[in-house]
Amino acid sequence: YIGAGGLRPLADFLAEGSTEVVRPQWVGAMTPVGGEGSKRRWELASGPRGKPLGTFDFVAISHNGKCALRLAETAKLQDGSPAAAKTRASLQCAFGARPTEELKKQRKLILSSVWALMFAVDNPLNVKDNMEGAHIVGSEVVSWASNITAKRRHGKVRTDTDGGGTQCWVVHSTPQFARDNKCPQEAIPKSVADSVIAAMTQEFERCAGLEPGSVKPVFTKVQLWGAANPLTAAGVPAVFDSETRTGACGDWCQGPPSVEAAAESALALADAIDATFSPTTARDPAAAGRLDAAKVRWAPCSGDAAALGAFPGTNVPSMGEIAAAPRREGGRGSGD
Repeated sequence: YIGAGGLRPLADFLAEGSTEVVRPQWVGAMTPVGGEGSKRRWELASGPRGKPLGTFDFVAISHNGKCALRLAETAKLQDGSPAAAKTRASLQCAFGARPTEELKKQRKLILSSVWALMFAVDNPLNVKDNMEGAHIVGSEVVSWASNITAKRRHGKVRTDTDGGGTQCWVVHSTPQFARDNKCPQEAIPKSVADSVIAAMTQEFERCAGLEPGSVKPVFTKVQLWGAANPLTAAGVPAVFDSETRTGACGDWCQGPPSVEAAAESALALADAIDATFSPTTARDPAAAGRLDAAKVRWAPCSGDAAALGAFPGTNVPSMGEIAAAPRREGGRGSGD
């Protein structure tokens, strides 16, 4: 299956059975009220001193990275101690692709980054075998290429270029290239953008069997995807804490990094929540106790995964071993 119209239709479909979905809505603070265990409730707000969003029975964080950790860190008791210690601990993270031996030493989530390049050309490219999408192996720069114009037409999705010769492509980098060309993703310097566009376009030409310089874009756009894929997994279906009424889910819980693993993690957390609040009618009454007892144990993600993640049920080239980051001269530098 391909997302012919992007991922938005999938989110819309999942929201159809919900009682209420509020979006867009940033949640930046969570404050415990009511006591411990079954008395615990949470007041949510847009920020530590932001707009109140209501009081809720349970907080499920379906996110990762720094933003998720910052939210969990706002959960404090009156004495300043953590009010959701188990969930908070599971959200500790760092960024940057690194060799497997280094990943084995980590006791937290390690996330890789990926550069995404979109370019448009006036006329269709004469690529090998009329390729519409491919995992790319043996390149230190690019890992995936997709003909977006062809993908959308498969789903009968109209585009602004229908009837013309304009063709849009998306190319993703390798995690190693993204690590070695990292910059603030919210404010990418023009010099970095120009350098990344040139390097990825040239490598795409080589891998697609095109003549050097034959790709002449009429439009380009690059974006650094800072928290692209988990390289370590927590070893639990989801994080669940009945005492604090909090939890977290994502493909980083069990792995491998994929949409399927993210969905399965969300279902595991949903089953535990259901068993907590409706034990007599829950689909899996034992889910809460089972997940509550699960211990987080970080390890490198297992299972075949390409640079962009895993695609269970299909054969994809495994991501190659990542080289250690080059040492920076002129000082100690800073960590991830």
